[in-house]
Amino acid sequence: MKKRILITGISGLLGNSLAYCLKDSYDVLGVYHSNKVDIDGVKAVCADLTSGDGLSKIVDEYNPDVVIHCAAQANVDVCENYPLEAEKINVFGTQYLVQNIHNDKTKFIYISTDLVYDGEKGNFSEDDGVGPLNVYGKSKREAEEESLRRENSLVVRTNFFGCKLYGNRLSIAEWVIHELSKNNEINGFTDCYFSSIYTFELARLLDLAIQKDLKGTYNLASSTAISKYEFLVKIANKLGLNADLIKPITVDEFGLDAKRSKNLHLNVDKLAKALSTDIPSIDQSIEHFVEDYKNGIPETFKSYRSDGSTYPDTLEIIPYGRQSIDEEDISAVTEVLKSDAITQGTKVKEFQSSLCTTTDSAHSVVVNSGTSALHIACLAAGVCQGDEVVTSPNTFVASANCAVYCGAKPVFADIDPRTYNVTAEEIEKKITEKTKAVIPVHFAGQSCDMEAIQKVVHAAEKRHGQKIFIIEDASHALGSVYRETKVGSCAYSDMATMSFHPVKHITTGEGGVVFTNDEKIKRQLSYFRSHGITNDPEELTYKDNAFETGDDGNKEKKTWYYEQNCLGYNYRITDIQCALGLSQLKKLDQFCDKRRKIVNLYNEAFKGVDGITIPLEEVHCQSNYHLYVLLIDFKKIGVSRNEFMGQLRCKGIQTQVHYIPVHTQPYYRNNFGTNLGDCPQAEKYYEQCLSIPLHPQLTKEDMNNVIASIKELVCGVKC
Repeated sequence: MKKRILITGISGLLGNSLAYCLKDSYDVLGVYHSNKVDIDGVKAVCADLTSGDGLSKIVDEYNPDVVIHCAAQANVDVCENYPLEAEKINVFGTQYLVQNIHNDKTKFIYISTDLVYDGEKGNFSEDDGVGPLNVYGKSKREAEEESLRRENSLVVRTNFFGCKLYGNRLSIAEWVIHELSKNNEINGFTDCYFSSIYTFELARLLDLAIQKDLKGTYNLASSTAISKYEFLVKIANKLGLNADLIKPITVDEFGLDAKRSKNLHLNVDKLAKALSTDIPSIDQSIEHFVEDYKNGIPETFKSYRSDGSTYPDTLEIIPYGRQSIDEEDISAVTEVLKSDAITQGTKVKEFQSSLCTTTDSAHSVVVNSGTSALHIACLAAGVCQGDEVVTSPNTFVASANCAVYCGAKPVFADIDPRTYNVTAEEIEKKITEKTKAVIPVHFAGQSCDMEAIQKVVHAAEKRHGQKIFIIEDASHALGSVYRETKVGSCAYSDMATMSFHPVKHITTGEGGVVFTNDEKIKRQLSYFRSHGITNDPEELTYKDNAFETGDDGNKEKKTWYYEQNCLGYNYRITDIQCALGLSQLKKLDQFCDKRRKIVNLYNEAFKGVDGITIPLEEVHCQSNYHLYVLLIDFKKIGVSRNEFMGQLRCKGIQTQVHYIPVHTQPYYRNNFGTNLGDCPQAEKYYEQCLSIPLHPQLTKEDMNNVIASIKELVCGVKC
């Protein structure tokens, strides 16, 4: 009677290969989450490893002799940007699986990664200490520890390549073939070394490990290592492709989100001795792969790519957001570049004046980023050590970081499940005698209910006998209106900040601004922007030092004299950027109008679609629609968000998640004691939110593509 093997992640590259290679020797049951695969001779079932739903029943009924756990969030940069997802899938998923294996005799094999090592010295043995450099490596290391809680466990540290037999995502080896076949240039890292092994070789060695009943931790990789650049070149040469299209580059030049370990040569002596067999070199692994690829092994693999139809063509990606730059913008910047003053000339003051006119505010101080704007706003409010600042968890981290920069503690108030904005009621719950400022965030362009927030703050001021500053984080909201007042006018606040990042309504490349109607605050903001320095005679501490007596006996101001009156920063923006901003600001109304038309089209298309919730616009608000965020019930439609986004990406559509709740970030959990459950509405929103393309550059064809693709994925058919 054949032994029974349960393989998780059967829709992935390694799961595919293991099922194919082991199905003749074992009774194989594959577990998938959302992408069902059909492999002759292999049974497959759907289960959610991250919740344990149905998992216990599957394991108990099948009663496997061996469980091989391949399922993981293996995209290193996705893990870096979404650490909660990495923790949920890689750590908790492993923990649930281990807990649901009730038969002590069942062997548990965990497929780990070479990225648990720090990549410094190379030739790592299992006795070397681990030191993962990124979230992915750390999550896999935690999962290793969960796995080894079972006495009958085997942890395999590996790196692999191969042919994905079922499904249409490309592995690295297939990717290089696909790109070079189309004469596309690609990059290869010259400073990253690895011992990647062909998946069919990995399956053969893993089969031996099962037979030998290995336990503990083993490196399972090729016996030699090469750079990733050399790896790509070797595959190209073996298949007669143009290797000159592979450009040597360092990993640091490429600008990946997650830090990469550079020398991941794995020492496999322990495995070779335990299995009493030779381990293939990486050249042998490549030879085996190329031979299988040429011969179409397995036969289904040959037919799978006979016409190349599974390879997506090189797509023009529709970004979720982008700048709109025209010749007028370019001309404005060029004009400044040809002038004598390109940093602190006249354009900075002109831009500030135009911004005030646009928002109906009295003063504006422009800076080099939206983050800088938030920082100096907190400084002008006097936020310091021991203070608390209340803000929203549904925002970019800068909205909370600005308080930390000043030594204060951020406190997170939950959001309205209808608008995704922080509410006055939740803010009121969080205000204490330590509260120095409140930072409402106008998410996606819709203003918070500022009248209600102002009332709550004023009541708290009377209660505690101290000033509490209201600083609007209006980074999303240039051009928005609240109760017939323009966002940025500070009608309900002390200050308002905005960002001019390229995905915002207007851009200066990078840039930001603080608005205020208070002259004193404006002066303070100006100090903090520029080193705390002034040369205004009225603001000097040592006024006499600013003057000298001329030959005619009259006092003359020293043109070079200045004083530093406080600790400031170099947060200045340039004339080059402000020239671009001035040109962009002229087009703000048409940008807003175009976004509104796109939103109306989206609302009509997605309204009433089961599984989708469209964004709500309050009656007293006129949003500029910086973002268009759908709530999608991914559990209901039976697909993970990551897979949903990946399928849209294959159709040339970029989406994004705004935002991972700030209070769940490791920094805040570790330093301020925040945790999951603190803001349940924000966390519930995060589980379903998805930002889809919205910017003035979208064509009618783009919009129709976005609508049709999303509805097809949600409905399961073209609907």
